[in-house]
Amino acid sequence: MPHRTSKRSGIEMATREHSVQAKIPLALQSIVSAIEILRRRHEVAEKLRVLMNDHYRDTLETPDLQGIIEANTWLFGSAYETLGAEDDTFTKIAKSLRDSVKGIDEIDLNDLDDDDSAFIAGANKQPDLFLARKVPHHDAMGRRIYRCIVLEIKRPGIALNYKHLMQLDGYAQLIKKHPEFSSEAMHFELILIGRKIAASDTEIRSRMMSQKERGMLGLVSDDGRMKRFVLNWYTVLDNFLLNNLAMIEALELKRESYAHASRPELIADLQEQAA
Repeated sequence: MPHRTSKRSGIEMATREHSVQAKIPLALQSIVSAIEILRRRHEVAEKLRVLMNDHYRDTLETPDLQGIIEANTWLFGSAYETLGAEDDTFTKIAKSLRDSVKGIDEIDLNDLDDDDSAFIAGANKQPDLFLARKVPHHDAMGRRIYRCIVLEIKRPGIALNYKHLMQLDGYAQLIKKHPEFSSEAMHFELILIGRKIAASDTEIRSRMMSQKERGMLGLVSDDGRMKRFVLNWYTVLDNFLLNNLAMIEALELKRESYAHASRPELIADLQEQAA
C-alpha cells in the first residue's frame, strides 16, 4: 500500500507540473499579444496625429475617417472597444432625427479652421460622418440597459464652435421627444468630435468646466439617460498616451516621424483592423 500511495503521489505531482508548464506558454502568449496591441495602437495614434497636423484640409469624413474609426473605436476609451454591428432600425431613426436638425450640414466661414472660402463649396457637399450603435450593457446598479452611442465626426477642416454645440443640444431634444427612444432602458451617449475647438469659442469650454467634477473626458451635459460630449482629436490622442504612459515608457515605444508618408498611405494603414 505505501508503494502504491507513493506512486500515485508521483503521478499527481507530474500532472500538476505539466499543467503549470502548459500555462506558462499561454501566459507568455497573452503578454506578447498585449504588447503587440499596444505597439499597434501607439502607431495608429501617431499616424492619426500626423494626418490631423499635415493633411486635415484634404481628409474627408467618408470614406477616410469612417474606415479609421470603425477599425479603431478603442481611441475613445476602453468602453468603446467593442461596439458591435449596426441595429438598422435604431440607426435609421437616429440618422433621420439628426438630419432634421436645422442647418446641421451647412458650413460658413466662421466654422473653418482656416479662412478659405474655396473650402466651403466642397465641404458643403460632404455630409458629416455619423455612426450609431445600440449595445446591451449593465448600468452602475448592475441593471441591464442599452447603451445608445451616437458619434458625429466633423471634417477636420472644421473648428467646433457654439453653433455645433447648439446643434448637439437640438439633436438631444429631438431624441428625448421621440416615442421609440422613450424607454428607460435606453441610455444615450451623443459624441461630437472635431479636429479642434475654435479659439474664439467660450461656451463649449464653459460647459466642459461645469462638468469637470464628473471626471468624464469632454462631457458637456448629463441629463440622466443622456450624456453629451464634445471632443477634439488632440485630446483623444493625448488621453490614449497618458492612460498607457507607464507601458509605453517600459517598452520604450518611441514617437516615430511619419511626415514622409502621404495622406493615402496614412489612411490605408489606419483603416486596417487594429490588433
